[in-house]
Amino acid sequence: MSHAVFVFAKFHSLLYAGCMNRNNQIEKDVDAGPVVEMFFEDIEVGRVRKAGPITVTADEIISFARRYDPLPMHVSDEGGQATVHNSLIASGILTSALKQRMIMSIERNTAIIGAAKIEDQNFLKPVRDGDELSMRQECLSKRISKSRSDRGLVTWEFALTNQQGDCVFSSRDIVMVRRRPS
Repeated sequence: MSHAVFVFAKFHSLLYAGCMNRNNQIEKDVDAGPVVEMFFEDIEVGRVRKAGPITVTADEIISFARRYDPLPMHVSDEGGQATVHNSLIASGILTSALKQRMIMSIERNTAIIGAAKIEDQNFLKPVRDGDELSMRQECLSKRISKSRSDRGLVTWEFALTNQQGDCVFSSRDIVMVRRRPS
């Protein structure tokens, strides 16, 4: 491998992890982010973070759907063509999982206790084979728990957009985060 090709390949891999699909197109993916310990006090209201893109593939849509959501529109192109969608589309559960995957590409925060609630979850447009999804995350608010003083509740707003900039999914998640030990 020539030095120029190696440098380009290395630079390209820094932009995103990817591999070639069966149509010789690059499938974009995200790597797991660093493990951090970001306490409730460290999280800033108004902070915006972005991740992606990640390519959604027919193989991923079908494999996921066969196991978790085997509606005809999720398990074959023919099944999708028989619906108003006119093609294979991803399960909403897969779309939610891809959101989580992109969150984890930013960082894996060990101070997170878990999700308390997912509010206002909206599946706005179908996610299709070949779509490249990107995520925007904004911290809307935070408050100390009324019942457990060792934690706080952080409200995040999420939006997933496709390669055309269309919002395909949105949600508001309330997450429990540990407070900094005294």
